[in-house]
Parts: sequence; C-alpha cells; structure tokens
Amino acid sequence: MRRKVIQEYVNFFCQKVIDLPEGYDLASFAHYGSGIYRADILTGSCSYNGNPIPQLRLCDEYRHWMKKQLERHRIQGSDIMEATILIKVKMKGLNTRAPYGHRFASGHFSFECESEIKTDEKSYVGQMQGEKAWGFDWYYEQLYGSLPDAWPSTP
Repeated sequence: MRRKVIQEYVNFFCQKVIDLPEGYDLASFAHYGSGIYRADILTGSCSYNGNPIPQLRLCDEYRHWMKKQLERHRIQGSDIMEATILIKVKMKGLNTRAPYGHRFASGHFSFECESEIKTDEKSYVGQMQGEKAWGFDWYYEQLYGSLPDAWPSTP
C-alpha cells in the first residue's frame, strides 16, 4: 500500500503543474524565462537553469499537502528522504495588453515535469507534459512590480 500511495504523490506533483499551476509560479516563469526549474519540496530551495532563485510557491503547497497525506496514510514523514520536481518550461506569446486602462498579461506555457520522491527503500518517479494559455498579471505585479510593456521574444 505504501508504494502505491507514494507513487500517487509524485504523479500529483506533475499533474498539479500541468492542470492548474500556482499563479505566482507562472509569474516567476514569465519573469525568469523559458528554461529548467528545479524545486526541492522538502527544503524549499529552487533553481532556474542551475542558478538559485527565490522559492517557488509550489514548494510550500506541495510540502503541506504531502504532510497531510502521509499522516492520513500513516506513513512516517521521516521515511521521505528527498522530494523534488524538475519543470522544463517553454513560453511563447507572452503579451501585455491594456484594454480599458487595466493591464493584463498572458502567455502560452508548455511544461515537461518530472518529480521524484526517494524513501529509505525506493525511488518513485512521475512524468507528465502539457501546455495551456494562462493569465498571470496580478501575481506578476505582486512579485515584481509593474508589468513590462514588451516581453523578450521566446522561441
């Protein structure tokens, strides 16, 4: 039972990024650009293309969710040695428009996710990919101030 449950956790991490990513994380992806993001769910340390960046919101969200699930299934939290997610992000069509005096930012995000949880006995891996168009203007303004008038072109 434990193995099946932990495999569901790694699948959930990727599924959540693909289906409904955190708005603050979308804003961070737009801010830093297309590339490879790595997040350590347990420690909160994050990187973009190998360089440290401030913690992505998904770290706290996933850590709290996992803790509740572990308790619910009577699995010791100390059994989890590592929990990470690697997200390859490609963006295109980032734009800012200003109808009626309010500025909106949106773009097309393509994700390739790989998550991993290591326990004392096994490594569990989940993989998923998907793409969607999302708006992120309010979150971007909260994190980085005003929206840029133009975004760097993305391949």
